[in-house]
Amino acid sequence: MSFISKIIPSKKVVLIDVGTYKVKIALCEYKNNEINILGYCEKKQETSDIIGSEIANIEWVSNTIALALNKLLKDKNINPHDIIINIPTSTIISCGKNLSYTRTVSDENISIEELDYIVAKAEKEALSEAKVQIYNKTGYSEVDMKLITSSITDINIDGFKVSNPLWFTGKNINLSILNIFIPASRYNIINTIANYLEKNILSIIPLEFSLPKVLSSWDYAYDDVLFIDIWNTKSSLIIQKSGVIIWFDKINIWINDLVKTIKEKTWETTIEVIKNIQDNEKYKEEKKEFLSVWEEWFIITLKEILQTNLIPYKILLSWWWDNNFVRDHISKINLSKYTLHSLKPFSFIHIDFEKDIKINGDKKIFDKTNIGLLSMIIASKEIIQYKNNPILSIIKNFLEKNEW
Repeated sequence: MSFISKIIPSKKVVLIDVGTYKVKIALCEYKNNEINILGYCEKKQETSDIIGSEIANIEWVSNTIALALNKLLKDKNINPHDIIINIPTSTIISCGKNLSYTRTVSDENISIEELDYIVAKAEKEALSEAKVQIYNKTGYSEVDMKLITSSITDINIDGFKVSNPLWFTGKNINLSILNIFIPASRYNIINTIANYLEKNILSIIPLEFSLPKVLSSWDYAYDDVLFIDIWNTKSSLIIQKSGVIIWFDKINIWINDLVKTIKEKTWETTIEVIKNIQDNEKYKEEKKEFLSVWEEWFIITLKEILQTNLIPYKILLSWWWDNNFVRDHISKINLSKYTLHSLKPFSFIHIDFEKDIKINGDKKIFDKTNIGLLSMIIASKEIIQYKNNPILSIIKNFLEKNEW
């Protein structure tokens, strides 16, 4: 959440999206409020390097990234030291925390120092509470998880929502914070890759955090939106309320499962299945079975996250599995059957990537199959702003001092 805007010094960063089948890398320059893509490169991975959605061979994946990076930087006379990275992993955990704080002197303006104390207190309590949530959900103990991202999702002063609490007066402050964790073993993999590349990790940005950022230049950025991300090796559901990510969840129901089932019955190749899957008359039973299982997860997750709250009716369905048969099925889900409600029937947000996403540079990247990397590029602008943003700087410094 950006509270204060200032002039951003020019900074060049390498962004690395390690996908299941491809490594995608962009060289970006962030200057003032602009994002400039100075270069883009991708390289296919060996199928044995990543199994399921986990890296199986760190050395080979690191080498693939290095080859792509060398190709990207060739003849550019630029070699940034900082990288922002995302790797595939099926275990990303989000934990929310609400904190109520009563000020001793309510008629004085809230200062940066006081806000520093409040945020640090909220983070400390959130970390302790998250340990229990993570263990109950995954079986991982507190030493097995790593906090990689934390953001303020809501601030209220005496019942009134504010975007920048500085210089306000009031007695009761309520903070909501979203924390994102990955297993320590996966965090160590990222460090190993960075060491292999001889680069510094500026940030780790999971897709579940970055995806909503593709709407940042639209009016949709402040709406309630469901982000549904169906990839080869996982599915994710992200819920944005009033422009803020409030929660996400992940499930290992894969499009690969659907493709595999079809191949076993038809003896067609993967390429043939993917080519024909949009045909309404092809693979009806297989698609019906897959969508039935997927819908069950979809409903369970919505209930866990939103409980009795209204479900956002605007949906962004990402990547090239933004297919007609998936859209049609989602649009026909009867929420009342599950005692869930929305103000309107589901409707889908359409993005013209080249026209609607405000990024300058290499147009090859403006393809819906690159939505993961594009969202990372947009989200990274906020990371670059940390040192000019007191609130985000407070959070970042606290995380660096209290890693666990």
